[in-house]
Amino acid sequence: MDNRVDWSEWRFYDSRDYVWEHVYTEAEFRYRSEQLFAWLAEKGKEFHFTPVLEFDALNRYVYETEFLECLLQKYPTIKLCLDTGRLFLQEKIDPFFDARHVIQKYAKYAWSIHLKSMKVTADKVEFVHFPVLPECKPEAGWAPIEDYLTIIRKENPHVKIMFEHRSDQVTDEQLERCYRWVKQLLSDPHESTSSSNSI
Repeated sequence: MDNRVDWSEWRFYDSRDYVWEHVYTEAEFRYRSEQLFAWLAEKGKEFHFTPVLEFDALNRYVYETEFLECLLQKYPTIKLCLDTGRLFLQEKIDPFFDARHVIQKYAKYAWSIHLKSMKVTADKVEFVHFPVLPECKPEAGWAPIEDYLTIIRKENPHVKIMFEHRSDQVTDEQLERCYRWVKQLLSDPHESTSSSNSI
């Protein structure tokens, strides 16, 4: 992890969950990543499954270099999971991170999107795992879900959407509005309304 960033708002269960960037060189990252991708690709082939890696607390080796993208091209059976909540939170706490840029770069390699929102203001993080709703505006501290899904629709219109929210935080009517809104955002405006993404 990038040691320039204050990760106190990030949820870790144990200090063994991460390694600081300054003690884990880019060369070592590249070497171990290559080993991992080769092993995962072989196991995926052997056991007939698609390995899916979920982004979590990205450092500059991932978002400032082309190395990971090259690995994803070299091992095309390995896919990604992009989590809108995690990407948004990192952008709020990490001054070097741009979630939209990461989504733009990696959406084409995504197998699934973990879709949820949260609210982040100067003094607190709240409503974690909140259903995405059109009335939850970015200017009020909410994740810019419409921007994210617009990029995703353009880069990977057939990606799977997993609603990773807590339904008990909203009413049934709000939950239905969440699903309708996401379907609308992911629908290709040039196709008939009967077409939709895998949601």
